[in-house]
Amino acid sequence: MRAADFEYHGPRRGSWWDWKPAKTALEYLFAFGDLMIANRVNFQRVYDLTERVLPNWVDTSEPTVEQRDRYWIEQAALALGIAQPNQLIGYNYYRRGSVRAALEMLIKEGVLISVDIRLARGDVQPYLVHCANLQVLQQAADGALQAERTTFLSPFDNLWWAPGRDEQLWGFHQRLEAYTPSAKRIWGYFCLPILHKDRLVGRFDPKLERKTGVLRLKALYLEEGMKPEEELVSGVAYAMRDFMDFHQAKELVIEKSQPEEFGDKLLKAL
Repeated sequence: MRAADFEYHGPRRGSWWDWKPAKTALEYLFAFGDLMIANRVNFQRVYDLTERVLPNWVDTSEPTVEQRDRYWIEQAALALGIAQPNQLIGYNYYRRGSVRAALEMLIKEGVLISVDIRLARGDVQPYLVHCANLQVLQQAADGALQAERTTFLSPFDNLWWAPGRDEQLWGFHQRLEAYTPSAKRIWGYFCLPILHKDRLVGRFDPKLERKTGVLRLKALYLEEGMKPEEELVSGVAYAMRDFMDFHQAKELVIEKSQPEEFGDKLLKAL
């Protein structure tokens, strides 16, 4: 059943998290494992009893605290690829110091490997990588992995889940300003970062007008020091065509471009 299947005629508490009592109860039971999500209908969760959703072969024995901590730190390391210790700890919302012993044990056992990384500002700092990712890391270091694509990233992409890593490794400050008052925004309401090969080169704030088929870029930016050279513009244009096709947009309008030359060249390439 969905939360919508439970009637409620009480007062509304707001436009964002207006959870009625049934929704609160369902989420509580879900959080503690009594219910699971069996399906989704138009983004709405469909809840069912755990025993009717979870396969019989799943091991439901409760882990120790140590096993739990090790597991989540390892999962963080595998998901992030490479990160600093506090970024691994924060990935699963642990408090600093609460799992420090488990982290140090994983390093001592060789599950997590310390590697020196040259940051965007030029200094070298130690980062951690899971031993299962060493081969991929070596391939990257040897030049066997080449970044060739240009694409746009969501502000919620897990590339940003390690706080501060965007500035440390790429010199790029990712910022979602949808919840920032408009007068205080620097970039725009919902900017999408532009990934060009192995660099974060810019961002744009899109708005889709579905009735007219117009994709409107409220703002388009290149990072400081980046120039709208032919290869970069060509890559962004290719990605923008895909982006427009996905949203069934027929026309692109750029209201603001910084530098202005970037927007002009992009429209010409399209």
